[in-house]
Amino acid sequence: MLMVVAATREELGPLAGEALGVGPVVVAARMATLLAQRRPDAVLLLGTAGSYPDGPAIGEPIAARRVGLSPSVAAMGLGYVPRPPVPLVCDPRMTSAIAAEKHDVLTVSAITTDPTLTQRLADSWQVEHMEAYGVAVACAQAGVPFACCLGIANAVGPDAHMEWLMHRNAAQDRAREAVAALLG
Repeated sequence: MLMVVAATREELGPLAGEALGVGPVVVAARMATLLAQRRPDAVLLLGTAGSYPDGPAIGEPIAARRVGLSPSVAAMGLGYVPRPPVPLVCDPRMTSAIAAEKHDVLTVSAITTDPTLTQRLADSWQVEHMEAYGVAVACAQAGVPFACCLGIANAVGPDAHMEWLMHRNAAQDRAREAVAALLG
């Protein structure tokens, strides 16, 4: 059984699935509980995301190649992480079945609006999303294959929220369309 999840019910649209909540810690805890209860064969995360400079265009769906986690305070040089979290590779078989360009997704704990932080986080990442790493970690610890498809709703930066409000519905639709073959 393939379990479809998203941060919110709206991101799932007409698809059957589970809304996990918002933020990497909340979704990691909820995903771990669902994995233990339901024991799916694989997990697919759907949602909306922001694009870093030189990343995918607003409105485009993307499939995550790998997901990472950024402690933003460290990226700004205001702290350090003794053991930085290791990026996780998404399941290549599932990812190849998603009809979208493949990009690297960075999870942050808050939507990035600062231009300087945006530039620092964009180093080797193309997409920003708040939940992908939490879901990926829970799946990795349970030994369950994971894939992620996101619709780009905004550019990361000062106008992110306004753009997300304008483009989120279309971005959600595009993400769901991109996974049609995977869902069968």
